Amino acid sequence: MGQLQIALIVIGAIIIAAVIAYNSWQSGKFKRQRASIDADEPGRAEPVEPGGIDALSVDGEPLEPVPLSPEVGPRPRLLPLQIDPLIDAIASYLLDPVRTGEVLQPRLPKAARAGAKRMLFEGRNAESGKWETLQPQHSYAELQAAVQLSNRGGPINAIEFSEFIAKCHELGDALGVAPDLPDMAEALQQARQLDTFANANDAQLSITLRARNVPWGIDFLRQRAQAEGFVPGAEAGRMVLLYQDVEQEPTPLVHLQFDARADLADSAAAVGHATLLLEVPQAPAEQKPFGRMRQAARALATALDAVVVDDNNAPLSDAALDHIEKQLGMLYDVLDQHGLSAGSAAAQRLFS
Repeated sequence: MGQLQIALIVIGAIIIAAVIAYNSWQSGKFKRQRASIDADEPGRAEPVEPGGIDALSVDGEPLEPVPLSPEVGPRPRLLPLQIDPLIDAIASYLLDPVRTGEVLQPRLPKAARAGAKRMLFEGRNAESGKWETLQPQHSYAELQAAVQLSNRGGPINAIEFSEFIAKCHELGDALGVAPDLPDMAEALQQARQLDTFANANDAQLSITLRARNVPWGIDFLRQRAQAEGFVPGAEAGRMVLLYQDVEQEPTPLVHLQFDARADLADSAAAVGHATLLLEVPQAPAEQKPFGRMRQAARALATALDAVVVDDNNAPLSDAALDHIEKQLGMLYDVLDQHGLSAGSAAAQRLFS
C-alpha cells in the first residue's frame, strides 16, 4: 500500500472520529437543554421493553427473533404515521418563536435522502401538541428531521449518516436554530440491530398456479382474477388484492404475478403459470392475508384448471398450508412484541 493511500485512510478516519465527537457534544448539550422541557410535556410514551419468543420457522427456514434496543418506543401523533424512533434517527429543532409550515417547507433539503436512505420531516403543532406532516397554514413549536436506519437494502452506513447530519446542520442554519442531533455510534448500532432483526423475521410466501393442460390467455387470466377481487397493479404482470380501513388508502394485501412480457404483448399472449405472493410483514394480521391467499388460490385453481404447487413445483397440500399458517401466528407475535406489527407503517417501511 502506497504512502498516499495510507495518508488518505488516516485522514478519513480522523474526519469520521471528528464527526462522531462533534455529534456527541452537540447532542449532549441540547439534551441537557431539553430535560426540563420534556419533564413538563404530557403525552410522551414510556419506552417499551420487547418480549421474547422461542425460535420459529416458515417454510422450513429457522427464524431466530433478535431483540431490539428497549431505549425506543412509540409516541402520540396524528395519522399518517411517519417518523418513528424505532426505525429512524431523529434530529430535533425547537422553534421559538413558532414557524408556519409555509415558512418551514421551502427550507427543507431539496433532496430528501441521505445516500440511499429516505429522510422524513414532521412538526409538533403549536396548538394541538400533536406531531404531523407539515401543513402550510399550521404553526409549529418543534420540527423533526429523520432518516430511516434500515430497510431491505441493509442498514445505514457511516457515510450516509454523515450526509444526514450535514443536511441537518444546513437546515439548522436556514432556520437559525441549533439541532439536537442523534449520536452516530448509537444510531449505527441501532441500524445493525434492526437489520439483523429484519433479516431473521422477514417472510415472503408464495403459492404457484400451474396450468394442467393448455396455457391461459392473458385476457382470460385477468378476467378470472378480477372475478376473485383482484385489480390491475402498478406494474405489468401484476394484479393485487386490496384491503382498506378508515385510516388509510386501499393497500395491497396479496399480489398475483405472471409474465410481464406477455402482459405487455397483446391479448393473444398466453402464460402457463401465475404466482400468488404475500409479503408477510407488510399485511395486517387482522386481515387474515394468508387465509385470503389460500382462498384465492383454491378459487383460481378451479377457474383456471390449474394445480397448486410450491416453488419447487411440488403439490401443496392443505396440511402443508395449515402448518405454514400456524408458523405465521408465531411470527406475528414476534413482530407485535417488538413494536413492528405486520402491516403497521413502521413494518411496511422496514420490510421494503
